[in-house]
Amino acid sequence: MSTLRRTVRVRPGMCGHNSLFAGQIGDWTWDAVAEVCGTDVLRARDASGAPTYLSFYYYRVRGSRRFHLRSPAFGDELHVTTRLFGFGSESVLTLHRISGDPRAAAAPLEPEDFYAFGDPDSLYVENFNRWVARGTQGTNASLVRSSPPDFTHEHLPTLPEKFSPRHAYGRARTELTFLDHGTGRPGAELVVDYDVDPSRDLNGAGLLYFASYFSIVDWALLRLWRRLGRDDRSFLDRVAVDQQLCYLGNADAGRPLTVTLRHWPGPDGEEAVDVVLRDRDGGRVLAVCSLRFDTGVSG
Repeated sequence: MSTLRRTVRVRPGMCGHNSLFAGQIGDWTWDAVAEVCGTDVLRARDASGAPTYLSFYYYRVRGSRRFHLRSPAFGDELHVTTRLFGFGSESVLTLHRISGDPRAAAAPLEPEDFYAFGDPDSLYVENFNRWVARGTQGTNASLVRSSPPDFTHEHLPTLPEKFSPRHAYGRARTELTFLDHGTGRPGAELVVDYDVDPSRDLNGAGLLYFASYFSIVDWALLRLWRRLGRDDRSFLDRVAVDQQLCYLGNADAGRPLTVTLRHWPGPDGEEAVDVVLRDRDGGRVLAVCSLRFDTGVSG
């Protein structure tokens, strides 16, 4: 068994102009891994008995103007189809197809259909996770791979190589973008400082929470939005039809970060933004994010 289905009703703590829905989908990923792979994800421990954490390494959300990350609202009924794919003893890939139509939930979730992103009324979410634990230094900057012995993965199907997330996040690591900008130059650039906030950015394990990366990106994006002369209403109305995020490092509370943004205007009512999070002192890259927006303007 590698496919799960659920029907949920959207509650206030699951949605809004924030990272709550991204966090909720992440919880569904953990639930799926726990059920399919026989591991208590919430209390997982490695072979030495030390706590280990199913961290997010790559997160992609692909939607449309009709259904995107911030579309779900209070009371909406969502039908979620989830399927897991094996990537060895230290990693796992989870695909989610989310729709308001129960007929979509009944359909099989095959990689060819998923990566076609063909249904404008469905949200397609890809999570690639790795097991990590704190290293000997005991800080969030020294995480090491460490999977629990009871993590069973041999029964999971194999994803066709052409769909492997390694192609996407490999490019992000080397080029600091997921997108092909050709020989073009960004229309605007902005660099802002951000300090990891201990009152809101950490999770229960004391790590910089994976959904906080989404929040930090949005925090910086708002400042770019204003630099471009746009108002806050247009920021709230933005439609990100594709967002890809690669997590390359973590950070401790109070750690100063630098966020670099590059804005790419494009044709046919689309524009893109690349965001890179770095440790301000050492320059270590913590995350790379690319977003594509549908501005609703064509021609």
